[in-house]
Amino acid sequence: MSTVKNVGKCRTLLEIEEIISEIESSDSDTIFRFPVDSLKAHHSPMHDASRLQMVVTLARQRLEDDYLDIHPNTPELKAQQAVCDYSPGIASVRLSRGIRLGSKEIDRRDVLAFAAERMKAMDTQDFDQVVKGRCIDLLCVAGSKIQYLKPLFASRGRAKEKDEMAPVMRKLVDRATKQSRAGVPESLVDALALFSAELIQNTQDHAVKDHTGRPYLSHVEGMMVGWTRFYDSIHFKDFTGHSDLKSYWDDEAARTNTGLKSLRVFEVSYFDSGPGLVSRYTGKLVQEMSREDERRALIRCLQHKSTSKSQTAAGEGLPSVLQELRRIGGLMRIRTGRLSMFNAFTPGDSRDLFAFNDWTETSLSSVQGAVISILVPLRAP
Repeated sequence: MSTVKNVGKCRTLLEIEEIISEIESSDSDTIFRFPVDSLKAHHSPMHDASRLQMVVTLARQRLEDDYLDIHPNTPELKAQQAVCDYSPGIASVRLSRGIRLGSKEIDRRDVLAFAAERMKAMDTQDFDQVVKGRCIDLLCVAGSKIQYLKPLFASRGRAKEKDEMAPVMRKLVDRATKQSRAGVPESLVDALALFSAELIQNTQDHAVKDHTGRPYLSHVEGMMVGWTRFYDSIHFKDFTGHSDLKSYWDDEAARTNTGLKSLRVFEVSYFDSGPGLVSRYTGKLVQEMSREDERRALIRCLQHKSTSKSQTAAGEGLPSVLQELRRIGGLMRIRTGRLSMFNAFTPGDSRDLFAFNDWTETSLSSVQGAVISILVPLRAP
């Protein structure tokens, strides 16, 4: 008889990593059962993209010929609507055969019909229809009629270049931050436009095939933009895996009017369902190398991206964003393979742009794809 693992809300990175570890270590017949809230909840772009990576990892390893299990007490209509309400759920359905409620199996085509209006709103930049809380997601789904979203693509398989991407990024930032817009400098918006143009094109060139170059039958890629308040009571432990991270939290988190400590940030997270940065750079599975070799390969990959010629901007996007983060005191986190690495800056820092450290001392299980998250503190004036 199959073992059932009930997945919780996964509000923190620690909870997400626990599930990823269980996906890797549990028996092949273990069923991971999701409450709909864990698929549609909006916590923050970094956490939500990480949950998307978690379900993509599950789907790639176990569900390509199986169904995503939803708690059987969930009404059928509610389950279909809920999984199509946000990118993590839509991604999990696209990379599996559909959803299962107890013994009831619903084909992915029938489920994804409930995502049509949301995808259309993404495509037409109707962000008022897309935004949930203070987060906007843009998801490109292989095989969809609108796979190449107009905000991100100039044509089929060709991402917008920086000058075309800049007004889109400005609109996203304006909608996500509103009253805190002054905390996101124009120079950062410009750097994000360049980075987005390069990164979206990179997913089309490298994340739609596995590490051997074989095309995936299904894939997803996209981004999330939002305004978030991280609370000490919930999120502090996510920032304790390295002394630099803890210092960053201690320096940037502030007391609210109620006396609670929290960190207000503007966030952008990029995600894909490819083989991961190191595997597509080396052509090898990360399990075939030591963790130290994987770490060195990731840094080489990042530095290579910043020096190798791309079609438009000569790979300037990543160093441009890192320079902005160094100037204003932001943070970048990258989760790929068995690595979770970060670089956190204080305003006006002089540290090396590529001096990335491990987010945690814990040995992590391998994930599918890559998530790159950017955090910019919105400091009180």
